Amino acid sequence: MTAARGSGYDLFGNRLFRNLWGANLIHGLGLVMLLLGASWVMTSLTDNPLLVSMVQTMMSLPFLFFSIPAGVAADTFGHRTVLLFAQAWMLVMTGVLAVVALPGWWDLRPIPLLAVLFLIGSGVVVAQSAWKPFLHDLVPGDKLVAAISLNSLSNRIAQLLGPVLGGYLMGLAGIAVLLFTRAVSHLVMIAALLRIPKSPSGIADSIPSGTDSPRNLRAQVGGSVRDGWRAVTGSPQLYGPLLRCVALMVPVGAVLALLPLEAKENIQTGVIGYGGLLFALGLGTTLGVVSVPVLQRRLRLNALSVVCIVVFALAVLGISQWDSMLLDAIFLLFLGLAWSILSTSHQIAVQIASPPAARGLTTSFYGMALQGSIAVGSFVFGLLSRYVGVSPSILVAGLLALTGLLLVRRYPLPDPAADGSAA
Repeated sequence: MTAARGSGYDLFGNRLFRNLWGANLIHGLGLVMLLLGASWVMTSLTDNPLLVSMVQTMMSLPFLFFSIPAGVAADTFGHRTVLLFAQAWMLVMTGVLAVVALPGWWDLRPIPLLAVLFLIGSGVVVAQSAWKPFLHDLVPGDKLVAAISLNSLSNRIAQLLGPVLGGYLMGLAGIAVLLFTRAVSHLVMIAALLRIPKSPSGIADSIPSGTDSPRNLRAQVGGSVRDGWRAVTGSPQLYGPLLRCVALMVPVGAVLALLPLEAKENIQTGVIGYGGLLFALGLGTTLGVVSVPVLQRRLRLNALSVVCIVVFALAVLGISQWDSMLLDAIFLLFLGLAWSILSTSHQIAVQIASPPAARGLTTSFYGMALQGSIAVGSFVFGLLSRYVGVSPSILVAGLLALTGLLLVRRYPLPDPAADGSAA
């Protein structure tokens, strides 16, 4: 019990959890390598920067459309069932893409590649909507925080190792090997999920026989979505952090989308160098997650966010001005650090302001705002770079990031200690 409230590493003593954690790590590595490979191969398929930026757009856009329906489906049909469906769907889509990418078979084309990435991204939305509730079903309540923390740890490890491993494998054998690796990661996750006993989770399992019809259930779900939307739009404490999230994530989407072109055209490095830049970004986000509890005890959340907005914007401006592998890696390290702290702060603010009965829905709205902003930013700045170039577009993104300072005083972030709530 004590360990669970501390480090939580005693969860690794449970074989099922240990297998699931390892499968999630492999799954995360596969996703990072998929994004790296697709972004880099697109730079060789076309010289149109808009199409290159659309790789990020196609992976983020499904969150805008499917976050709420996917969350409803996960609660209705059961989290484990939805997870298995999502993994099987992504396995098929990735497998098809891997076969197409094999040397001597068919040639990859930009538009079909983007279409398949959208379908894969749709599977990611469905899987993520069920994953954390599934962890809630899996572990006792007193170990939930530890389970979520360890899940976050596996994601950070994947973000650190994925770019380096993916860049090496792609440089060695091409994108097909990355796609097959991603397909294998789905098989590993499916095998781990099948080992978990089926539990009675989900709305559908909790409905007494003959009490509620599917039509009544849909009406209840629709009503709860409307109530959640009213809760968000009626509370500045809720929509304020969402607006600040949008102001941050649009420039983030621009940087993520244009980074392959920055690496290839401006720095003139290869896929391994591009992987190194992503490693620096991942290292920064990891340091940000680790530092939030420490910084939060010394600085007010709103004051900390001001510093991070400035650091983030200066890092983006630095990338736009210097075409150097070393300098860009340093800028990306600080960018990732500031981005991670700001994102965590926004999530804390949303959790504090959310009504307990609508916390799941408000979290879904936050996810829509976050990923939707990345999709919009990657598309808009990809289009802009087609006319003015990569570096000027990144410069505009840095200036846009500074506008987030205008929202700091209007929508201040609360401090968990002062609020008395747990994030």
